[in-house]
Amino acid sequence: MEIKFLTYDDGIEDVFRIREKVFVEEQAVPIEEEIDATDKISTHILIFDKGIPVGTGRVFEKNGKWYIGRVAVINEQRGKGIGKLIMKKLMGFANKRGAKRIFIHSQTYICDFYRNLGFTEHGSEFMDAGIPHIEMHKDI
Repeated sequence: MEIKFLTYDDGIEDVFRIREKVFVEEQAVPIEEEIDATDKISTHILIFDKGIPVGTGRVFEKNGKWYIGRVAVINEQRGKGIGKLIMKKLMGFANKRGAKRIFIHSQTYICDFYRNLGFTEHGSEFMDAGIPHIEMHKDI
């Protein structure tokens, strides 16, 4: 696996392709909600398998809080630990920049994935792009 960290200015077309495949095509999230202004202030991770982009996610700081989001792995590559690798690398990135706690907005059906990484639910379920979510956090 090859790992790259990118900013918006680096060109993140591969990031957008993965997210479009996972969120727009598979989950019917409107493209205008999937690609947002937060992409410009985020650091994005791109995971390659044999030169092919297979996973992505983003991390950003806003109002003193650090967030990870838009974690996506293409269907053919799921179950191989790529999502876990993305999360660990993004948490490490944020921690090196002073983050003490990471927040995520998890789709509720995948909360167990984040619980297994040490995240706990905080607050009530809410809808985002027509999909139930819950905020979770983890001290790092």
